[in-house]
Amino acid sequence: MSFESMAPHEGNLETFSLATRRVIRFSVGFLVIVLLTTALVLAGASAIQSGAADPNSPGTQAGLTLGLTTLGLLTMVCLVGLVISTVVWIVSAHKVSPSGPGAVGYGGLFATLLLISLSYIVPMTILVADILRISGWAALIAGVVLTRGRIRRETGRPDLGGRRRSLLQSDDWDASKWDPEVHRDIERRGRPGE
Repeated sequence: MSFESMAPHEGNLETFSLATRRVIRFSVGFLVIVLLTTALVLAGASAIQSGAADPNSPGTQAGLTLGLTTLGLLTMVCLVGLVISTVVWIVSAHKVSPSGPGAVGYGGLFATLLLISLSYIVPMTILVADILRISGWAALIAGVVLTRGRIRRETGRPDLGGRRRSLLQSDDWDASKWDPEVHRDIERRGRPGE
């Protein structure tokens, strides 16, 4: 039996859809934290160079340490969430498509790992490092979005990766469909106060 003759299980499609959203959200969170860290470092350096802040002052040191520690912790949370959701995304992509993420998805992941790793390993200015991180982020998002588009076409499901459908539908509120006896009782009693 070929893969084309089997439709992917609905649960696998939902997992892929959820993992796609999570990869995008964690990567956006990572990008925002990178930009906030850059802004904090540049503002601190500018304040010290202009003389507005004393680098030997306990307040300056404590503020910078607290800010960078908080942003570092948030970076770790985003990275762990991103790694976990990416693994789930890869596995679920293989469950809904024979090629999984495909060359584009794996290419985006490889480019992301390469660029972000280089930004932390190779000594460079903070702006060049951020450009590499932003480029890595763009590669990841492009790979995920293009893979989602391909799997949408393969499965015929345009809703993959979009907002999750509500569990409650308008028919759920129609008492005549779920219990005709309750509906008759509601109709018989009428509305309170009438």
